Amino acid sequence: MARMDSEQRKKQILECAKKLFARKGYYQTQISDIQHEAGVARGTIYQYFKNKDDIFKTLLENLHKDMKEVISSKPANLEEDFSSGEKVFRYRIKKAFALFANDPDYCNLLLRVGLGLGDSFDSILGRFDRQMVELIKSYLVSGIKLGRVKPDIDPVLMSNVIGGGFMRMAYFYGVTGKGSKTEEFEQLTENFVNAFAYGIFLEKP
Repeated sequence: MARMDSEQRKKQILECAKKLFARKGYYQTQISDIQHEAGVARGTIYQYFKNKDDIFKTLLENLHKDMKEVISSKPANLEEDFSSGEKVFRYRIKKAFALFANDPDYCNLLLRVGLGLGDSFDSILGRFDRQMVELIKSYLVSGIKLGRVKPDIDPVLMSNVIGGGFMRMAYFYGVTGKGSKTEEFEQLTENFVNAFAYGIFLEKP
């Protein structure tokens, strides 16, 4: 088996910790659990992280960074995929849903495990929420200027509605398990976008 370098080892520890936190919860997961799951010595974990708090914060920060990259991304073929405000919206919502669909442990950390753990964690979670709302608002304001979004909408109100709706749907399907098990995230994207887009954008479907 190939020997892991420093970054690979750190990533492995984080992946193992993420699975344990998502399955057992924050308080029920101990450093010893992460050590055994990762198959490393206890001292190895402390080479990369100060304590359990540091591991969990790093996971939340990574999710914060990944989501920012996802909802700011652009397709390679801009003419085809970004030719209307509705297509921009559809593309980015699909990418955001896919992040959670492809990594449900992230969804659990953000929407279930991390809630109510205290100020240091709440500040990261709050920053995640504000980031999403601010990015949506900036897209709406830009869309109004470009004539792609109805000029009479309230960008602050609508960005909070869309952001809140997205997080609620992610929780419903990713955490509670009450959503349809057979519904793919592509269909979830279609349903979500259709519920919002035709009340926002000027283009006709």
